[in-house]
Amino acid sequence: MKVFFFPIRHQNKIIKINKEIIESLGHEVFALKYVYEIKHFFDFDKIIILNWIEDQPYITSYSILKSWLYFLFYLVTIICCKLTSRKIIWIKHNYKPHTNKPNSYRHSVTCYLMTLLNIKETTLENYLGDHYIPHPLYLSDEELNFLASNSETKAEVMVVFFGHVKRYKGLHEALKVWPKDVPLSICGKVESGTYKQELLNIIMSRNINITIEDRFLEESELESLLISASHIFLPHEANTMISSGSFYHAISYGCNILATKSEFSESKYFLHNFVLISDLSSLSLAALKESLIQRNEVIHESLKYYSRFRLKKVWDSILNN
Repeated sequence: MKVFFFPIRHQNKIIKINKEIIESLGHEVFALKYVYEIKHFFDFDKIIILNWIEDQPYITSYSILKSWLYFLFYLVTIICCKLTSRKIIWIKHNYKPHTNKPNSYRHSVTCYLMTLLNIKETTLENYLGDHYIPHPLYLSDEELNFLASNSETKAEVMVVFFGHVKRYKGLHEALKVWPKDVPLSICGKVESGTYKQELLNIIMSRNINITIEDRFLEESELESLLISASHIFLPHEANTMISSGSFYHAISYGCNILATKSEFSESKYFLHNFVLISDLSSLSLAALKESLIQRNEVIHESLKYYSRFRLKKVWDSILNN
């Protein structure tokens, strides 16, 4: 079967992982742009998979003209694919675009078009319903089993926030109540100098033990960081994201999760013993040490729910029904 996958490449490894899983099931995977070739356009048995399609007009590198042209192009493409394909699988990753732009009406228009065309929303989390595809871990099942078997038992607490430092992730609010006895390392490129200064002002005014490493980490650096960290901090504000890649990246390396309250974090808290939800005002180093789940246990638990084996079964079911 021919599967047209968008985007075909992305800095988020989930794209590569899902593409390889689909190919391993015997399907041919093409970039979405090839759907307009005559031999593909009139193949009514093809399947279209769309990730982040509703967020495309908000890519920061696009000019105003380019963002509008892409917006219109994707609207036309969605309609054409609906008319000429067996199925469209729309994977919605976010509630709204992760941008500082004040309005997101083009996002709303795209989502409305999907509803109008009866294209059901698929997410990466089952707390929003049964129409979902499990978010994969960032290592293969074999790599995870090896890591679990060779992980060291540690009792030290090292809390880290990693990834692009954007306002929607809620760090500015979290730092206002962050406990003074718990060190925190923030590792990732800050979205703007203004936001970085805001975070530094909070840190200095409260005299809390927090460092900011304002740069993108190389893949090897991030791997070393995750192998060393005991906890990864997820302070995302409520209703800003459906799923968190940082969560799955962290548990792939056996890290515990420290999170503020959101629909996503609550769903994981009730599922896994390595997730701790805190309002931060009552958090302490002693509490983190006491609740720490060892790295190998986190990895084994993660494999039960998010293995490549399970992901492959789900994709097989979706593509063949």
